[in-house]
Amino acid sequence: MGARRAAWAALGAAGVLLLAPGPAGAQRGDPAAGKAVYELRCAGCHGIKGDGKGPAAELLDPRPRDFTTGVYKIRTTAAKIPSDEDLFRVITEGMPGTSMPGWKMLPERDRWNLVAYIKTFAPDKFREPPPRQALPPEVAPSPESIKRGREMFEAIECNKCHGNQGRGDGPSRPELKDDWGHPIRPANLTKRWTFRGGARREDVAMRIAVGVLGTPMPAFLEAVEKPEDIWHLTNYVLSLGPESPRFVTLLTAAAVTEPIPDDPAAPFWAKLPPQNVPLVGQVIVEPRNFNPAIDMVTVRAAWNEREVAFHLTWDDPTESRGGDGTHPDAIALQFPPRVDPSGERPYFLMGLGSEPVYLLRWEQGRGVVEATATGPTQVTVLAGSEAAGRAVWADGQYRLVVKRARVAREAGRTPFEPGLFLPVALQAWDGGAGETGAKMSLTSWYYLRLGEPQSNRRLVIPPVVALLTLAAMLLIVRAANRRG
Repeated sequence: MGARRAAWAALGAAGVLLLAPGPAGAQRGDPAAGKAVYELRCAGCHGIKGDGKGPAAELLDPRPRDFTTGVYKIRTTAAKIPSDEDLFRVITEGMPGTSMPGWKMLPERDRWNLVAYIKTFAPDKFREPPPRQALPPEVAPSPESIKRGREMFEAIECNKCHGNQGRGDGPSRPELKDDWGHPIRPANLTKRWTFRGGARREDVAMRIAVGVLGTPMPAFLEAVEKPEDIWHLTNYVLSLGPESPRFVTLLTAAAVTEPIPDDPAAPFWAKLPPQNVPLVGQVIVEPRNFNPAIDMVTVRAAWNEREVAFHLTWDDPTESRGGDGTHPDAIALQFPPRVDPSGERPYFLMGLGSEPVYLLRWEQGRGVVEATATGPTQVTVLAGSEAAGRAVWADGQYRLVVKRARVAREAGRTPFEPGLFLPVALQAWDGGAGETGAKMSLTSWYYLRLGEPQSNRRLVIPPVVALLTLAAMLLIVRAANRRG
């Protein structure tokens, strides 16, 4: 195994020599100039001393990198330190899912100066440039490769952390900590746009090969049976989810004539288009949620003359019913009690004072209720609820159907009228992560439109036009024959 790693490292070093830029990129930046940029842009989180103890550090999860240790998560090298290019890329592109933004707006020279200055916090670690880690020859995606990747995923126990379907819900999850003793979440492999080291094929393969330093994610280059298994694993991981979430700005409920099923697994729902909506942590009022557990909800919706229904899907690594220091999982659809022709809407954070909102709220162990709210902690359940729902949780994911009579029976309950643009927002709580009350994920106002029923005219007009066209052609042919 050691000989194999040495061979790949040597090949990688050769590749670096062949691909390295010329003298213009040799010493990439001025540490003194980088110090000024660092103190202006970076010290607030990483600290003046580079020890990860800036003024904002206590509010951030995960915590800012401590540069004095010389330990960096993302690297493409066969050593334990990153290359200058690795540091430059993280500065430029940021790290999705963390408070580290991308700094593309900075001039390139400033970013290279930052690289040079950051290395001065652990100078002994950066005495020699590290060799690049070579990857085995690439294997193209195929059903056979993905199948092999799934086998290796289980053989080297990736599922112990990442879960059977890659949603970060494996049995080892509760005990995972980084090298500094902080709890750490395994990556949700179905959401590649959140991969902190990048979502390109070579990025994923490199993370599998060299691991993520400072975390429980080890290097697997020597753990797999054959070097090409790195690419089979990569192909499998990339098969678990789409390249992009393709977030929507308008939600549509399809008009149907058949009964709408309560079962979240019914084939009916798979026929409707998924509509992905991003959620962010609530940071306006205390307690603020700087590291929300739920970042996306997939909405499918339908209506008929009798009722309106919403099928909601979201990832949650645990099924929390409350108790034992946790809270029940929950999710809510929020609407204004009535549609204001002027376009005015209540305050999006669950209403305010004299401007309440109407909620269709589901809670684990309690089911669906109708409620009104004038703030995150001012929720009143309505008597005589006309709403119902059914939820299932499996492999780190909830699927929920919420239904209500389309026409409101009483004032204060939102009516759902076809063709109107109805404001809608969502809130979600991962009770297992301590989320309750104002500590939640949420959206601002979106719009929901109930699609118009399909008119019978659509079915009648095309055949009529075809018959008239045929008749006209026959008349033309007959007239031509007579002239002949």
